[in-house]
Amino acid sequence: MPTLWTNRYWQAELWTLLFIMLVVGLIGSLFERAAECIALIVFVYLVWNLVQLSRLYHWLVKSKAIFPPSAPGVWGEIFNHIYNLQRRNRIEKKKLQEIISEFRASTRALKDGVLIISNHGEIRWFNKAAESLIGLKPGSDIGQRLFNLLRHPNFIEYEKVRDYEKPLIIPSPIDESLILNIQITPYNDDQRLVIIRDITEKHRLERVRQDFVANVSHELRTPLTVISGYLEMLDPELNPNLESVAKPLNMMRQQSLNMAHLVDDLLLLSKLDSKPNGNGKIEVDINLLLDSICAEAKALSGEKEQQILFHSHSNAKITGAEKQLRSAFSNLIFNAVRYTPEHGQIDIYWLESDTDYILQVKDNGPGIEEQHIPRLTERFYRVDSGRNRSQGGTGLGLAIVKHVMEYHDGELRISSYVSKGSCFACHFPKSKPLI
Repeated sequence: MPTLWTNRYWQAELWTLLFIMLVVGLIGSLFERAAECIALIVFVYLVWNLVQLSRLYHWLVKSKAIFPPSAPGVWGEIFNHIYNLQRRNRIEKKKLQEIISEFRASTRALKDGVLIISNHGEIRWFNKAAESLIGLKPGSDIGQRLFNLLRHPNFIEYEKVRDYEKPLIIPSPIDESLILNIQITPYNDDQRLVIIRDITEKHRLERVRQDFVANVSHELRTPLTVISGYLEMLDPELNPNLESVAKPLNMMRQQSLNMAHLVDDLLLLSKLDSKPNGNGKIEVDINLLLDSICAEAKALSGEKEQQILFHSHSNAKITGAEKQLRSAFSNLIFNAVRYTPEHGQIDIYWLESDTDYILQVKDNGPGIEEQHIPRLTERFYRVDSGRNRSQGGTGLGLAIVKHVMEYHDGELRISSYVSKGSCFACHFPKSKPLI
């Protein structure tokens, strides 16, 4: 231990002990008692060290004194080192307490509820907002399991699955008119941070928007039907006198048809926004469904003479809403027909991996620039402002696909390269029940 014996206090202690033993040994040798005298010195030295240990114990355990007792030699150095360690610990502890106090003060000021819970769900701390949002009580709920206090079935399932990628939306247990957004974030090995937000107003505005879209769409449907009916009666083939206005009448019919498609898409999105229950789900034969859609796509292709090929690599059936799946798949395949040039190729694949059932729609069309891809599923988003209208699109097709996939716990993945083509893939996870 070179660092120990090179210390000047330990050297002084050693040389002092050796000097005393030498002197006492010489004196004892005069009386032929050298061994007894040296033993006596060793005994006295041990007793003195025990006394210093007793003083150290009393200072550390029983005494409230901050400063250490005085002692000569190496014991003074030991007392001083321990005092310095305690002093540094007190400074660090004070800093940590200040940080914790600032954290608690800032979280108390938050309007969002904040809880810290263990990996088993025991509540370790929560702020004032959590008390008002879910009815926690500071005096009795610390140490209780959050899942015993918040008994909503969706929350119990959320905790059981422990898939925290998406937040959970449930009503407050103390006031069902309050809508809460709950997000759980694990940290360390055994702790989780729970953030609870009041989204009642946001939820109300979303409902107002959905109701407005649904009501307007319903109100538009009747006059559109009347207009379409009269336009059919004004067919120049049935009324030769109308040949002079055939072109504007055809344009009116086309615009009426486009508006009808838009209204239908808005109504479908409104239904999807309302998050319907799973009672309408049935077992769907995807191969039969895609065969039917591909036949319609070939008819839509018409004079473009595109090669539309369906490749089935799986006989798997999934449980879902057949009308919604047909709408989603049709949008993807019909989009490929619209935007793929004449004599182009469109490949539709139904296959499965270890984790997913997958529908892929690939084309060799113009492709889409990378910066547009994240926004393609937004409502009415257009890569080219005139492109959808000129080809009969409503701007809602991919938004419908996204909502249908979310309803089926799936995901839409898009990849595209300019001048090479695009691939739209619907992934249905095997691990999640589709009912």
